[in-house]
Amino acid sequence: MRASDQIIKDASNKESVEDYLLLELHLYLTIKQILKMYFNNQLSKEEANHYKQIAVKDYETKVKEYEYQRQMYQDHVKNIKDTEFLRINLRKKLKDNEPVTETKLGETINLCLEIISKTYKEPF
Repeated sequence: MRASDQIIKDASNKESVEDYLLLELHLYLTIKQILKMYFNNQLSKEEANHYKQIAVKDYETKVKEYEYQRQMYQDHVKNIKDTEFLRINLRKKLKDNEPVTETKLGETINLCLEIISKTYKEPF
C-alpha cells in the first residue's frame, strides 16, 4: 500500500493512477474532489485541510484493517498447509479396519495432539 503522502502528492500533481488499489484510489479521488472544490472557492483553506485530514485518517485506518485481515488470512493458509500431512495420516488411521491396539491408539492420540499444538501454536 502506498503512503497517504504519496497519494496526496499524486492527486496534487495530477499523476496517473492506473496501478492503484481500491483503497488508494478512494483517497486519491477524495483528495482530487477536495482540491477541485477548494480551487472553485467552494471550500475555505481550513475546511479543505479539515476534510483532507478526515480522508487521510479514514484511509490509514482502513489500511491497518486490511493489513490485519490479510495477515490473518495468510496465517490461516499457512496453518492449513502445516497440518495437512498430519490430517491425512490421521484420516488414514481412523479409516483403518484393523483392530484397535494400544500402539495404534497411542499413535492416533499423538497425531491429534500434534495437530492441536500446530493449530494453536501452544503446548498442549
